Amino acid sequence: MILYALPQSPYCAKVRAALRFKGIDFVEQEPAGGSYQTTDYQDIVAAGSVPAIHIGDWVLHDSQAILEYLEECWPEPSIWSRDVKVRARQRALMYFHDTRLEPAARELVAHARQPATTERDNHLDLIQDRLFDRLYRLERMVEPAPWLGGANPCAVDWAYPPTLAIATDLLLAMGRDLVLPPSLGDWYLRAREHEPVAGELATVRDAIQAWLAQDTIDLPIH
Repeated sequence: MILYALPQSPYCAKVRAALRFKGIDFVEQEPAGGSYQTTDYQDIVAAGSVPAIHIGDWVLHDSQAILEYLEECWPEPSIWSRDVKVRARQRALMYFHDTRLEPAARELVAHARQPATTERDNHLDLIQDRLFDRLYRLERMVEPAPWLGGANPCAVDWAYPPTLAIATDLLLAMGRDLVLPPSLGDWYLRAREHEPVAGELATVRDAIQAWLAQDTIDLPIH
């Protein structure tokens, strides 16, 4: 199995975490040319996105589809609860990450290396308000016990930390802080020490810091 991935992508991070959690052998490669926008990569992955997996002549894109495929082919250890209602809630939380929280955090990228101006700061105020709104909505949806999805860690607990780490580092680069609601703060401290997450956070944060130190490259997230 080849995993096409980029180090700064939280979507790639959650797939890597699942592969390692399940003990699945894989070889990781960056897209040809270091971008999912190249013709060479899109000749392999027509969707032109990461992550994607490549097995023989078969290709699958989209992080959620990949997680479901891995779970069906390698059901143990499971990345979801065995309880059908709990599992449904966990998947809903994953969709909230992918469609609500991560896109709000990604908006910070466009401003992180811009000079401080009133216009930039006004944009940042709006983005930060949206990001905090998503976090407080998340807090109302969950009661970490002690994990976002319930008593045991699941794939949801691998998706959110890389996104929060990216938002934290981008805001810090602009002289701002990411403030989490109290219950999420306790969970985040716990999740950062969780073995499938810790290595992914280091990978993501190293990539973000390298990007912040340069001025010539784009930062494709997915």
